[in-house]
Amino acid sequence: MTEADEMRRAWGRVVRWLEQNAPGSAAALSPPVGPKTISDAEERLGVKFPQEVWTWLLINDGVRTDDQEYNRFPAEGGGFLPSSWHLLSVDQMVRVYEFRMGCEEREPTPDGDLDCVTWHRDWVPFAAESDWLYGRFIDTRAGTLGRWSDGGTNQFDTHGSLAEFFHELADEMRTQGPGHVVDGVLTW
Repeated sequence: MTEADEMRRAWGRVVRWLEQNAPGSAAALSPPVGPKTISDAEERLGVKFPQEVWTWLLINDGVRTDDQEYNRFPAEGGGFLPSSWHLLSVDQMVRVYEFRMGCEEREPTPDGDLDCVTWHRDWVPFAAESDWLYGRFIDTRAGTLGRWSDGGTNQFDTHGSLAEFFHELADEMRTQGPGHVVDGVLTW
């Protein structure tokens, strides 16, 4: 199975579960974006997205937002990831990246310690809480996932790939892990 096939399979599991069990959360998913939108984001950020990110964005562009002015807050049901985080759209990926990179440029980490750095130019965010102080990123150098935390240490290699993350999420949904559905919306 190719990386793209595995990504489609993993994301399909998440979507099917949401459609069958949490239709309010499924309704918050955004439609896919086109290749130009993705390549424009890469050019703006100066980073190449891994192929599986391309595959995912060509299937889904995160979740819709309610907040048009700041484009930060997910639509009703969109915060269906653990800790009620939400998946970022391409536009939000760019905005979060620029926000976090700007913080690092204003107050650079003195020793370049990746555990404490505010942001690294090779990280692409894909999920966050609405204030963008905590979230998940893809390290474009290796394709592995990590977590950032404002004021805490960063975590690396939390998942080997985006597909692995979505498979784990689908497994947690299926077993009802710590999440539960209320009025058609998955919450954690």
